[in-house]
Amino acid sequence: MTYISYIPSPPLNAYIDDLYYLDGPSAYPRQKVLPVASSNLMLNLGDPFDVYKPDQAKPFITCTDSWWVGIWNTYHSVDWPPHVQFFGVHFKPGGAYPFLRFPLSEMNSQVVPLDAIWGQAAGEIRERLKAAPTVQAGFALLERLLMARFCEAPYGLNIVQQAVLEIAQHHGAVSIRALSNRIGFSQNHLGNQFKRFVGIPPKEVARFYRFAHALRSLDSSTSIRILSRLPDIAQRSTYNYAVVWRLKTRNMPASSATCRLIEFLQASVFLLV
Repeated sequence: MTYISYIPSPPLNAYIDDLYYLDGPSAYPRQKVLPVASSNLMLNLGDPFDVYKPDQAKPFITCTDSWWVGIWNTYHSVDWPPHVQFFGVHFKPGGAYPFLRFPLSEMNSQVVPLDAIWGQAAGEIRERLKAAPTVQAGFALLERLLMARFCEAPYGLNIVQQAVLEIAQHHGAVSIRALSNRIGFSQNHLGNQFKRFVGIPPKEVARFYRFAHALRSLDSSTSIRILSRLPDIAQRSTYNYAVVWRLKTRNMPASSATCRLIEFLQASVFLLV
């Protein structure tokens, strides 16, 4: 499978981590996607994807054309078609707001068809990307289309982005009260701003970063090493790993949860990118 990443130019790079392109045979039939503290836009040029909520046998949505993925508080599963081809956008936490202009909390745990947000323009964007002669031409086109949808960042978004940056730099191990004091916001006001611009409160953002940092320190190639290091990783992440397991795996037994974690690490192409 071909994976190509492209960093957009200013001002988009302040809100977007990268544009990316996937093309080729699917590496696996099903992907379990761990939650992250940011949104993702996918513009599909190939066959449909089926998306499942945890512990559900039937998909709750079949994604055919283009869609937004909001912030989830647990994993969700995706059935990949045999051959994939799509462009995607990895947004920074809070970075999707200038392109959507509504509270991102409204998309939590949702996969939303793009035409429900951008109307007929969603189909036009997809058709123009399909007609692009090269991947690089597709990136240039997508960059221009995103700029056309970009609105000036409202008051408060830059402050929230600064707060997210501080949380990320400390791998989530920060006091939200102290962070609020440094920024000059009350905790309540900062929480409301995070829900509006990011989708979730700052404490949840910090938990995601702590969890991701713990996962990055795992060696997924050797399950014995993973098992032996869990308590140490939990202590270093300053987060109760038993709580994390319950949150992310819906109260599965410890042995099953550990196996699920290993499966996530081996199967998820977007995890920890």
